[in-house]
Amino acid sequence: MYKQHHSVMSHLNPKSGPNQKKDLKAKLKIALKVLKILGFLLIIISMLWGCIQMYQSNYVVSQVTDMTGTTVYAPGTAFEIVIASLGEIGGKTHGGGFDFEPGYNGITTWAEAFTKTSGSLFYGLFVYPMAFILVGILKGFNGTLNPDLSSAAQQSYGISAFFAIFFTVLIVRALTLIFSWKSQKNQEKMQLLQLKQAEITAKYKGKKDTQSRQKQQMETSALYKKEGLSPMSAVTSSFAPLPFLFAIYAIIRSTRALKVANVGVISLIEAPWERMTHGEPIYIVLLVVYLPLQIISMLLPTILQYIKQKSSTLTEAQRKARKRNLIMQLVMMVVFIFIVATVSSGVAIYWILSSTFQITQTLGFHFYNQKHVKRGNRERQRRLRQTNKIAKVIE
Repeated sequence: MYKQHHSVMSHLNPKSGPNQKKDLKAKLKIALKVLKILGFLLIIISMLWGCIQMYQSNYVVSQVTDMTGTTVYAPGTAFEIVIASLGEIGGKTHGGGFDFEPGYNGITTWAEAFTKTSGSLFYGLFVYPMAFILVGILKGFNGTLNPDLSSAAQQSYGISAFFAIFFTVLIVRALTLIFSWKSQKNQEKMQLLQLKQAEITAKYKGKKDTQSRQKQQMETSALYKKEGLSPMSAVTSSFAPLPFLFAIYAIIRSTRALKVANVGVISLIEAPWERMTHGEPIYIVLLVVYLPLQIISMLLPTILQYIKQKSSTLTEAQRKARKRNLIMQLVMMVVFIFIVATVSSGVAIYWILSSTFQITQTLGFHFYNQKHVKRGNRERQRRLRQTNKIAKVIE
């Protein structure tokens, strides 16, 4: 009787019944999506604004001169990040430590990362926290952030800086993987979906009327819904690493702990191409290592898709879409090669490690998906055999 009464009351007052829970769940789902979009926009806008802001004349310093007019320093930015809480000293001592030369406009606290950069969210939310982690790892390996000038101390410090960059790459890639797990897991499915989307685009090619555009949009939305994917996930996957990539570029240029580091004879602050043109061919090693890794990391998903689905099984529209995608990737590779030759060597090392991680990640998801598909096929075959056995028994 109680259950019947409860059912009647729920029907008479639907706001207190199951419908209310469904409405609340739907509202929470919409609110979560809005928060994700707002957070994504905040990150992208702060990143772009921070990059633009930090290239204004007030923030870029190409050279610093002493009182005699002699060039003594080329910091790249109008300040240095000096992690004072980790024991880093942003200056030099003279005469047995009695005279102290202050650092170049040092940012020593998190608050100063906002105040000294005119409230830059990019430096406050990305650059300084990443610099703190990287410098903390460096100190953990080396024991000090203020090495002496002996060759042994400098060599040890440089090796520690390399491993600090390595573990920072692992942390960054892990964070970006958390936000892009679904899209990375479904990367092969996303590529196949893009080929199917090319068919829809070709179907409505040249049709600019409102009705045709609405139909195209509806078919595209239905395609994504059928595959259980979202266009936003693909965008998130592409843009997730960018704030960290731009942040590491700023960190190498502005963090004192890395600007004074050398990995072997390679200075982290120097640009490979510039040093090569000044008679230091050792810097070509960075380009020789980076080039194949970048090519493989960018083309590997396409290569795996080629192996999985040969061109002979594609339609003309799908082949054209695949060709356009390949050309775009080749253009991007050329751009990245040019950039890595002109940015700091520390950034080049970061990209080398990041590309290696990306290759490993792509292969890992590929083999995981292949194993998942095989397991699903075996399960379907097992159920089919059971169904056949039951059918024979009934007969």
